[in-house]
Amino acid sequence: MQYFRNTRLHGVSNWWSWIFVFWLTLLGWILAQLFLTSPLLPIAQEIDPELGQAFLEASATAFDDVNMAVIGLAALGFLVTTAFGLIFSLIALTTKNNSSKGFGIAGGIAIAGSFLCLFLLSPLASSPESTDVLNRLLALSPLSYALILLTFPASLVMLYIGQKFIHKRTILSLHTAFSKFRFARAFQAIVVTWVVLGVLAFGLNAFGITPLTFTFDATRFFVYAAISLAFIPLQSATEEIVFRGYLNQAVENLTRNKWVAFILTSLLFMAMHLANPEALSGAEAGILPIVMSSYFFFGFAACLLVWMDDGLESAIGVHAANNTFAAVFVNYENSVLPTPSIFQIQASPGLDSVFTILTLAIILIALYALRPKPVVRAA
Repeated sequence: MQYFRNTRLHGVSNWWSWIFVFWLTLLGWILAQLFLTSPLLPIAQEIDPELGQAFLEASATAFDDVNMAVIGLAALGFLVTTAFGLIFSLIALTTKNNSSKGFGIAGGIAIAGSFLCLFLLSPLASSPESTDVLNRLLALSPLSYALILLTFPASLVMLYIGQKFIHKRTILSLHTAFSKFRFARAFQAIVVTWVVLGVLAFGLNAFGITPLTFTFDATRFFVYAAISLAFIPLQSATEEIVFRGYLNQAVENLTRNKWVAFILTSLLFMAMHLANPEALSGAEAGILPIVMSSYFFFGFAACLLVWMDDGLESAIGVHAANNTFAAVFVNYENSVLPTPSIFQIQASPGLDSVFTILTLAIILIALYALRPKPVVRAA
């Protein structure tokens, strides 16, 4: 398919260029998180002093079960490896002689060390206590909810810089193999997904399998719905651009096997959601693999959409529709998006996994049947 083939025909595709740009994207996401979430504590303290205190205590508990000597060394190691990774990689990417490969290897080793240090620091990023307090804050503060959603598209800045100046390819080629982004196809995927999810939700309710509870609250619904419809498509598009776009292109380019790319990126997509409230609940109940399987199947289905469409348009549409449907229409308790939806259902991990596969299969078949006729692609 042209979407993957373009990475071999145009621009720079050295293995260290893929690692370097993904690493830059991750650093951009961390910086966006630090900047955009910095007001959350003052917001919590302003809304409810007790919630603000709980916010502080939850942050403090992250240090209770860690070895501070290890954390200190990891933090220092992250700064050092980040600096060397940046220097060596830039030298490798700008040097035209034989030494570029050596600098590329050195940069790759430094970046690997940076990833390792981030892994060691990850226990500080989230805990069941901090996740619970954050969800309580998001349910009370539309501004906090908007800031969390905006951390996703903010991280794309570094990816786009890397795409243009490191890989020397167009930003459009990251989104689609066509001559322009097909907004109509993305909107079609949104409509199809909403219809399928709506019919399934009300059908399951009619048969008493997963009853719907009417929870509409006009005092909170409209502002959260507006934020969800405005910002969730940006959040969903970011995840698709990174996972089904950049990482799929990277792994396929390096392995020459799209199925390896689809499986690895779907596993990574699943792992990214391990800090979600439902994942933490699933771990406590001993059913974590069942809970997380839904994320793997969703990621793999999105990969199939990219393969089918030669671009990200339908995958972005399905992802945005799925998340907005949950946030606005039918949500569930302990959701990662604690919004005041119109209806609410009781989550059931086993059934949810089955219905996720069924829903994705129906959506894939429908979008395959509705796929547009081939047109001339960009060179």
